[in-house]
Amino acid sequence: MTGIDELLMRQRLLVAIGPGGVGKTTVSAAIALRAAELGRRTLVLTIDPAKRLADALGLTELEDRIRMVPTDELSKRGVEVKGELYAAMFDNAASMDSLMKRVAPDVETRDKVLRNRVYRAMAGTLARSHAYLAMERLHEVMHSGRYDLVILDTPPARNALDILDAPSRLATFLEEGVVKWFVPNAGNRGRGLRARLMQGSGAAATKLFEVVVGKELAGETIAFFEAFYGMREGFHMRASAIQGMLRARDTSFVLVSSADATHLADAEALAAGIKARGVRIDVAVFNRAYERLTHADPLAIVSSAGVLDSATTIRLLFGDELHRSERDTMSTLLSSLHMVRTEAAASNQRALESIRKLSQLLPSDALGLIIARLDGDIRDLPGLHALGPYLAATRSLPTA
Repeated sequence: MTGIDELLMRQRLLVAIGPGGVGKTTVSAAIALRAAELGRRTLVLTIDPAKRLADALGLTELEDRIRMVPTDELSKRGVEVKGELYAAMFDNAASMDSLMKRVAPDVETRDKVLRNRVYRAMAGTLARSHAYLAMERLHEVMHSGRYDLVILDTPPARNALDILDAPSRLATFLEEGVVKWFVPNAGNRGRGLRARLMQGSGAAATKLFEVVVGKELAGETIAFFEAFYGMREGFHMRASAIQGMLRARDTSFVLVSSADATHLADAEALAAGIKARGVRIDVAVFNRAYERLTHADPLAIVSSAGVLDSATTIRLLFGDELHRSERDTMSTLLSSLHMVRTEAAASNQRALESIRKLSQLLPSDALGLIIARLDGDIRDLPGLHALGPYLAATRSLPTA
């Protein structure tokens, strides 16, 4: 096996990270399809709210419920998909309810939270919860035992590091800040907000709180935080499990970028952030990184072709059938086309040099995959399958 194939057969989780606008979701879907073609039961899960995964897979819609992706169109074209391909798009509110059901210590606490008006208002928009809940969803599917390989498509670079930080952040939130003020703990000698409001001028304080938010909502707010805090042990355990899963030997991080200077700068900062958190990047995919110079070999990035011999080229193409004026016109056209091709090759070479600089910051044994600019957007499985040759070709940088 070449390129990324060996990794796909060995790992259980691939996490795709990268700047926005580089085709990360498309690359994630293409990698997932390739894994399915190799015979693996593969799930691609996106937590990118831009909802591009459905388009990349040729689906009209995608939701939190995992669904199988039909591969009939590939079969009609003679492409064998030995495994199965599944897809889902993370949904905050649905995952929040599922999480509460899993971590609640008992049925009473579970129902108290799920029926709480404050919780219902927060379920879809809980501050900074998106990354944490996505990791919980990932934990759920990884431990279901249904998939050989899960590929996680993350949000753009500015949010991607949250997937590593979110589990421990919520665990800290449960021990400090606003929760610590609302519920009983060692810091206030067993008295939460309800008890503290009754100290001294408690009646006035209680009245003030009720005036601000309303008596009924005040009671529900306190009840919510007390029940939520009671789940902290479950949250701590799962946070630890998620951190271990992201750093396991059968997990690999895939950095996706383009050759654009801005995207490479963002990718470099992201790579540094990942490294600082003790995680290594095993694959770097540079998408839409060069112009194809020949249809015969779409992997060729630069050409060694020298000076254009117009006369010989015209003779090979048309024999002696052209008149002199036609040969002159064709010679001018060929010269213009040759100039465009030469400029494209030079641009490709500059892009390769930029890619090489970023690659030097990655582990020396990281795979380097470079994908050409293709015509139009990829919106179906045959389009994703067309990326296969690029995924199979491990590059030495710079490539000639």
